[in-house]
Amino acid sequence: MTTELNKEETRLENLKRQEILRRKKVFSEYLSSPNYKEVLESRARIFDACLDGRKEFLLSRARVYQLCTQPNDLAAGCIFFIENFGWTYSPKTNPKHLPFILFDFQKEMIRWLIQRIEKGEDGFLEKSREMGASWLIFVYVSLWYWLFKEGTNILLGSYKEMLVDDKTIDSLFGKLDYAVEALPKWLLPKRFNLNKHRTKLRLLNSENNNLISGDTMNPNFGRGSRKTAIMFDELGFWDYAKDAWEGAADSTNCRIANSTPCGYNFYAMLRESGINIFTMHWKDHPLKDEEWYSFEKARRTEESLAQEVDISYLKSLEGRVYPDWADEFVERGTFEYDYDLPLYVGWDFGYDDDTAIIWAQPHHGKLRIVDTYRNNYKLIDFYIPFITGIVPSETMKYSSLDINKIALHKNWRKGTHFGDPAGRFGNQVVNTTVINELRNNGIEVNFKDAWKEFNRRKTATRQLIRNGIELNMNTDTKYFNLCMINASYPKVKQHGIDEVRSIKPLHNWTSHYRSAIEYLALGLSELKTVRRKPVDKLKPRGCLGRVVVRY
Repeated sequence: MTTELNKEETRLENLKRQEILRRKKVFSEYLSSPNYKEVLESRARIFDACLDGRKEFLLSRARVYQLCTQPNDLAAGCIFFIENFGWTYSPKTNPKHLPFILFDFQKEMIRWLIQRIEKGEDGFLEKSREMGASWLIFVYVSLWYWLFKEGTNILLGSYKEMLVDDKTIDSLFGKLDYAVEALPKWLLPKRFNLNKHRTKLRLLNSENNNLISGDTMNPNFGRGSRKTAIMFDELGFWDYAKDAWEGAADSTNCRIANSTPCGYNFYAMLRESGINIFTMHWKDHPLKDEEWYSFEKARRTEESLAQEVDISYLKSLEGRVYPDWADEFVERGTFEYDYDLPLYVGWDFGYDDDTAIIWAQPHHGKLRIVDTYRNNYKLIDFYIPFITGIVPSETMKYSSLDINKIALHKNWRKGTHFGDPAGRFGNQVVNTTVINELRNNGIEVNFKDAWKEFNRRKTATRQLIRNGIELNMNTDTKYFNLCMINASYPKVKQHGIDEVRSIKPLHNWTSHYRSAIEYLALGLSELKTVRRKPVDKLKPRGCLGRVVVRY
């Protein structure tokens, strides 16, 4: 067995060496091609014509500046600017610093992006890896607006702080620094000083006050002052993609979602919303061919190939917690609340992150999930009206959608509630626990200490799913559905290979809806042990009792 494994490793290593040499040859031929040399020579002539400060050269600069702006064809101006003054850094090639000479598919993307910004409409960009999207969206198109269009205020964001601004070229602002430093001084704003006007997460135009700013993933991303455009980097990997995307709508008319797929999540759902889509597929890249693809296929897992290369949303997630959450067991459609059926409610409590609630009813041996709700950074009393159906007198902290959902629940019958044992220890409200605060408002939550064990929750939930789920589809339950599809286990490196560790799921944007249905599943599985009288839910060992509730 060991000998066979060594042979396979040797074979793959040989293939890798051959493919590296082949790719170097393809790239070298591209650099030597007549078209590439022609663009390079034109670029050199323009640079030389603008080099000096004498009068005739000043006239050249004025002409070049006009070619960069081109008010009647903004995309043509941006393309001229990039191809004559843009540089890009490629650690995998030699040379590593390359003049940014655009491929046709990249020019098409620039035209598409500028059209979205000028029309003030959202855009969805899906891509294979290493197509130049980050350099174009977050660096050169943003920089072109910053230089040539007064009144520009662009926000860039990614899912990790280090990917936004860590002073290295791997970050968005690091790439911006690289691009700005490569520009000739005469093209920069008057009085511009990189040390003064480039601060943490900010690049200020000293001449017209245009601004490029940055932020990292959070539920309030994009909220605040008006923006020309908000650019989302790798939105498919954001934990709070839904909150950030929807919150940014009040700040700009143009939101650009850019990512490779990462399972069927909010980014994938956004693709189906009717948004304007642009695709950058590896087949559009003139230096990538079937031999390139065959090697990528050989060296990647099926999920990695789907995510990084093939732009597949359904195959790009591995290590799912509930693979049974599929069409075989889950029917999605219209399954509205029925007053004649019992009502059960599952909770997962959070303050620094989500609180999630699921309303469900038994129906012919299946579980009918009639509604769901989640929010974040809220005290527990915020959620009480969603149970009682009573619209609070102070409605300012509730959105119009919240008010409508509260009103929807007004005539629902009393529910039996199951939730997180950790609710006993929360301190969201002064001098009380989450469980006590709900109890003070007539909402008793059942739990057991043993419910902390994930394997116990998983067993009950898998059985619940396999018995059959009827999912009433609305905006909130669609997001719940995404959470169930994308709940997954973490991956670790083992001997250089990614392996899934199925001990405990990842704690991310999927966790709270997943946990809420797990507590609901455990509660329903143990209903046969329900006692006749109410019991103290705060005993150290935990217990489950029949709940006397008003709502």
